[in-house]
Amino acid sequence: MMLGLAGLGLSAVATPAAAQTATGDVSVRILQAITVSKTADLNFGRVVAGTAAGSVVVAEDGTRTCPAALRCLGTITGAAFAVTGTVGETVVVAIDTPTIQLTSGTNRMSVALVTQTRTITLVAGANPFRVGGTLSVGASQAAGTYTGQFTVSVNYQ
Repeated sequence: MMLGLAGLGLSAVATPAAAQTATGDVSVRILQAITVSKTADLNFGRVVAGTAAGSVVVAEDGTRTCPAALRCLGTITGAAFAVTGTVGETVVVAIDTPTIQLTSGTNRMSVALVTQTRTITLVAGANPFRVGGTLSVGASQAAGTYTGQFTVSVNYQ
């Protein structure tokens, strides 16, 4: 009986398996750096303020909507930008601060910015996108030249 138990103890000891290996691949695709440049500024033209507040809209396509409470004159433009990068890749366009303040001395007005183009699949050459906005003009807004700046960001998706 002792011999039988000793035999069981020996068979329970594991025999080392042969070593196994596997290989993995490594790859990377380097993308061309994105460049973005401004080709036109957002310009609401000239506005005559009235006794009532109103909002002037310049759409991305450069068309203007002016309420009856205000009088709008002069040349307008939607902001325009061009982006380049690796052809076939998709980029995301974002306005860093969608509402900005325009100032003339101590006087202020706000502009809500908008771009309908949120993503662009890049093609060869310049890939344009436009930015429009809504200017909030106060009742009896003080006369002056109001200015401000905004930043757009373009990143690979």
